[in-house]
Amino acid sequence: MVTPNTKRMYDGVFIGYGIRGSIADDKTFRMRRGNGVYGAIDGEVYQDKYDYFVPTSINNTQSEPYRRQWIAAVHKWIYDLTAEQKNSYQRRASHGLQMSGYNLFMREAMKGLVEMYIDRGDPAVYDKDKTDLTIDGAWHDLDLSSIVPAGAKAVLLKTRLQSANPGDAMRYRNNGNTNEINACGCEALRANVIRTRLGITSLDANRVIEYNADNIAWTLLDIVVRGWWT
Repeated sequence: MVTPNTKRMYDGVFIGYGIRGSIADDKTFRMRRGNGVYGAIDGEVYQDKYDYFVPTSINNTQSEPYRRQWIAAVHKWIYDLTAEQKNSYQRRASHGLQMSGYNLFMREAMKGLVEMYIDRGDPAVYDKDKTDLTIDGAWHDLDLSSIVPAGAKAVLLKTRLQSANPGDAMRYRNNGNTNEINACGCEALRANVIRTRLGITSLDANRVIEYNADNIAWTLLDIVVRGWWT
């Protein structure tokens, strides 16, 4: 919505002549000039309304994957990129983009366009346990979008399990695959002994993989995301 900057009300709340911020819990108003925007008058100040809410603090669970990705991107820029690679970003940024080469790199890194590994950090608990899973020996979707940010292409999983029967297994594969050859997972080697194992599985565009847990009475069956690749 593009509205000239005039005195306005929203749900009975006076939002003034030039508000920039959130109203209630589902609307955000921002100010901008109309220069170069379709249907706007150059020099006129406009209020845009968006159907989302800006939280008062960024220190929330939903933002944590993106903070981890930002840290990894900064580290990659400082320590991994050569001078020529940094100059390449600078040249690209100078051609019609009003930003530095560093800012262009960070933008692409946050969109998942830069190849790098992002360490998850130090989670306090496992992401999934046996009560979160369908345990019937069939393949099911596992949505990791609340843990892994958009743009991630593969995920590093740690599985912890314990069973009374050697050979009982938990498996993972790419979403949409129909065979079990290209799969990873973890299986019990001895009865009633805890085992852990790492595995890498590709993510689809929605950050979903598939899992298959043998249909038995698991003592333990836990999953944690250790990190991901873009």
